[in-house]
Amino acid sequence: MIEGLPAGDGVPGEMLLAGYFVAVPESLNGSSLPRAAGLTTASNCLIDRLPEDGCWFGSASETLEACLALPVPAGARLYALLVPSEHVDGFTADILAAGTYEPVLLAHLDRRIGGPVREVAEGGRELGWEVLGYDDGLLHSWLCNNLYEDGVRDLGVATDDDRGLLPDREAAVRVAAWANARGDTKPVTWFPAALVEWDTPIEGRTGPAAIEAPVRRAAQPWWRRIF
Repeated sequence: MIEGLPAGDGVPGEMLLAGYFVAVPESLNGSSLPRAAGLTTASNCLIDRLPEDGCWFGSASETLEACLALPVPAGARLYALLVPSEHVDGFTADILAAGTYEPVLLAHLDRRIGGPVREVAEGGRELGWEVLGYDDGLLHSWLCNNLYEDGVRDLGVATDDDRGLLPDREAAVRVAAWANARGDTKPVTWFPAALVEWDTPIEGRTGPAAIEAPVRRAAQPWWRRIF
């Protein structure tokens, strides 16, 4: 379990699990963007997701099982997105207003549905923070909305060179509040969120399981031993 995940519901400061996804970090060095050797984000705009953009899963095992039949790049990893409880309402309100189909996100985050508060699977590590906004089925990042240079200038924030992530919750909260006060971004409610990563490579058709046993699926994948 990641430290800080909730034992209850709705207490300010708690972190709620939004969902799991698989992504492939990519180098970033564009105009008006930070340098990042392996940009990592839950946004649909900046890196590749598996099996497709916008695909969320309710559990780590379900996520990894969905990748078994896919060609999986070596850099693909399992991630979880965590959202502070006091910032969940704006996120879910945008999902409901869009009328898009997000059963995983709503089941985890919308307390009116009455689903259980889920713990994050063991073995992950928190990478850092980002600022996101939901728009008609997509998660946008503050980085893809031409806000980075202004944020550095106006707020003095900085992202790390490895992942392009903000260092802590305080910085992400400040960026989200600042972005929400502007009128020149996507029409979304910006919110801070933390990313958790599992280091073990994803097993897929071209991944570790396929290399070790090309004829048949591994009898006991690593994720079944952990989860």
